[in-house]
Amino acid sequence: MHIVMYNCFLSKKSFFSIFFALIFFNVSSQNLNRKINDNPKFLKLIELSKNANNEYFKSNYFSIQVYSGTYNEADSIMNFVKEKYINDSIYFFFETPNYKVQLGKYRSKIEAQKSLREVSKVFKSAFILKPNTKT
Repeated sequence: MHIVMYNCFLSKKSFFSIFFALIFFNVSSQNLNRKINDNPKFLKLIELSKNANNEYFKSNYFSIQVYSGTYNEADSIMNFVKEKYINDSIYFFFETPNYKVQLGKYRSKIEAQKSLREVSKVFKSAFILKPNTKT
């Protein structure tokens, strides 16, 4: 009787082992030929996400204002800033009643503060601002 029960136990154990192995094989197998990037809805979603991030960045960045005043002085400062800070974004615009020169487009205030340390050595009155670009 003991041998019969042992053989029965082995056959049940073998059956369950094979059963779970087949289930695991079917569940864990995936179609490797399918790519998520091929779906046009996914591509459209990615494009919308990029546009939303760009719009957010355009209205939520920090800049360093180096000058605000007359056109002649702003123009000469603009030329100086272009030569000195070649790798940074430089903005020259008119906002009633002054012409303004701004430097950089920083995602965080910490990045702007790091740059301000260097810029304030040349422009003592430079300061960080967060422009309001919403129209």
